[in-house]
Amino acid sequence: MMESNGSDQGVVREIRIHGRGGQGNVSAAELLAQAAFLAGEYVQAFPAFGAERMGAPVVAFVRLSNAPIRLRSQVYAPHDVIVQDHTLVTADAGGIIAGLRPNGLVVINAARVPDQVIAVLPARARAVAVPATDIALEVIGRPVPNTTLLGAYAALTGLVPLDAIQRAVKERFPGDVGAQNAAAAERGYRAALSATVSSGLVSPASSTPARSDAPRAGPLLTVGLVGSPGSSAGANGYHTGVWRVFRPVWDPTRCTGCNLCEVYCPDSVVFHRGPRDYGADLAFCKGCGLCAAECQPGAISMVREDELLAAADVRGG
Repeated sequence: MMESNGSDQGVVREIRIHGRGGQGNVSAAELLAQAAFLAGEYVQAFPAFGAERMGAPVVAFVRLSNAPIRLRSQVYAPHDVIVQDHTLVTADAGGIIAGLRPNGLVVINAARVPDQVIAVLPARARAVAVPATDIALEVIGRPVPNTTLLGAYAALTGLVPLDAIQRAVKERFPGDVGAQNAAAAERGYRAALSATVSSGLVSPASSTPARSDAPRAGPLLTVGLVGSPGSSAGANGYHTGVWRVFRPVWDPTRCTGCNLCEVYCPDSVVFHRGPRDYGADLAFCKGCGLCAAECQPGAISMVREDELLAAADVRGG
């Protein structure tokens, strides 16, 4: 369902997409808008940047309507929220869900809906978890969850046909890349249909909806900026390492001490404590893998973060 808001006697559906730099957040908004346009809707899509760096929180906005859209503000009272990284909600669920309308929808890239999200869901709102990163790694070979989540959104709302999303993806990314992303969208669509839905029981005062075309002032205008209310950064601030999917692990028996990993790290987070003893500042390492790619003796392996954490839990138990 869409609501009359900011268009020429039309109805508007407002979507807010939260992610991190490098996850294709802006592309997700543009692809969703393009798919809706192909399906005959009027559309609008634009981002809001804070720190322009890989791993930093990024917000994008989409409006869909059956009439021209005149509204140009950010989306403060979304009908739907798409979350590309579950660490954003565990850091600041209230900021991510801020303004979500009753009966709204949250689609989150996670194995299950975090408790923090359930606690702040407005009345009758729904939250659905889809393991989009796992699907993307399997289908595309890269941890970029955007097209998988768009397929899930299509399944859960019925607002945009899956074939329109796949067509938009293939037009944006021709060849094998487009085919793989279209397949990921279909996998996300099927995963969403079988996913467990979590519902909100009460409506927190902070999530009380308001007309999104009403005037706004103060901190709400800083949605998307690191460290501000609703920024999705929470207490972590610039700690972008929480976004990491893979972590570099050094094998000291193969390390020659060439120091190339430290030289080539784009964020200067690789350090060495002594000869052939290297590590990374995990608060900021985003797992890009350049250190491993440049390591001539093959002393660095990129290992799934969740596998390492699970192994640590087993050892701790």
